[in-house]
Amino acid sequence: MKRVSEFVSNSDCGDLFWSINGIGAPDLTVVYVPAGCKVENPVCLRYISVEGRDEGSNELPVSNPRVLVLVERGGEIGIIEEFLGKDGQKRYWANSVLEVMVGEGGKVRHSYIQRQSLNAAHIKWTSVTQEAASTYELVEVSSGGKLSRHNVHIQQLGPETVTELSSLHLSVSDQTQDLHSRLVMDHPRGYSRQLHKCIVAHSQGQAVFDGNIKVNRYAQQTDAGQLTRSLLLEPRATVNIKPNLQIIADDVKCSHGAAISDLEESQLFYFLARGINLETARKALLFSFGAEVVERLPNPVRKEVESHIRELLDPTLKGSS
Repeated sequence: MKRVSEFVSNSDCGDLFWSINGIGAPDLTVVYVPAGCKVENPVCLRYISVEGRDEGSNELPVSNPRVLVLVERGGEIGIIEEFLGKDGQKRYWANSVLEVMVGEGGKVRHSYIQRQSLNAAHIKWTSVTQEAASTYELVEVSSGGKLSRHNVHIQQLGPETVTELSSLHLSVSDQTQDLHSRLVMDHPRGYSRQLHKCIVAHSQGQAVFDGNIKVNRYAQQTDAGQLTRSLLLEPRATVNIKPNLQIIADDVKCSHGAAISDLEESQLFYFLARGINLETARKALLFSFGAEVVERLPNPVRKEVESHIRELLDPTLKGSS
C-alpha cells in the first residue's frame, strides 16, 4: 500500500529500543481506516507473552510487536491494546511499538492496558502525528512488569488539533513504573490535556513521570493543561516527577501542577466519623483516586480492569489497616 510505505519511510522517531523493535519485529500489523469511515466497534489487540524463564535464569525471551494505525481524513476508530503474561512470575521482555497517523478531522481513541508478569521488562513506544482538526485520546492503565516504561511522542501538524492523555500507574511490588511523554504544538488553537496519576504501595516500589509539552512560536491561542498526582502508601516508596511546559508563543492559556502525598487524614476521619472502618475507607479513597482515569476506558475492558485493580490493592489495604 502506497500510503503505508510513505508513512513508514518518513518515520524517524525513537531511540535504541525503537531500533531494536525495528530489527526484531517479524512483521508489521496495519490498521487502515479510509477517508470518512467511522469504525463502530473498537479494534482489540491482545499481546500475550507465552515464553518466559524462571528467576535466576540467564535467558530472557524477547518479543517485538509493531503496529501501524493509519486513519485518513475524517476517519474514526477505537484501538484497545492489552499486554498480558501467561505466567505471572516468569521473566521476559516485551518491546512494543505503535505508530498512529491521524488525518485531518480524524479521531483515534486509544486504550492501553499493561498487565505483564511482575518479573517482566516492558518497554512501549507510542508515536502519534495529528493533522489539522484531528483528535487523539489516550487512556493508559499500567500495573505489571518489574520494569515498565512507556514513551509517548505526539506532534500536532495543523491548527485546532485536540490531544488528551490520561494515565494511571500502580506499583504494588518492587516495580518501576515509568512514563516519558512529549507533545509538540506548532499551530494555532491547539488543545491538550494531560492527567497522570500513580499509586506506589510497596516500600521498594517507584514511579517516574517526565512529561514535556512544548508550545512553539506559531502555536498562538493554545490551551494546554498538565496535572500529575501521586499517592505514596509506604514510608520508603518513591516517585520522581518532572512536569514541564515550554512556552514560546505569547498568546496562550497554559497550566500545570503536581502533588505527592499519602491518603489525607481529614478524608479518612470523614469516613471514620460516620462509622466506616479504616480498611473500607482506604479502599474507597484509593479506588476513587484511580477511577478518574479508569472510567474513561471503553465498556469492553473497563470492568475487567476495575476488578484487577481491586485484586492488586486489597492485600496492601489489609496489611495497612
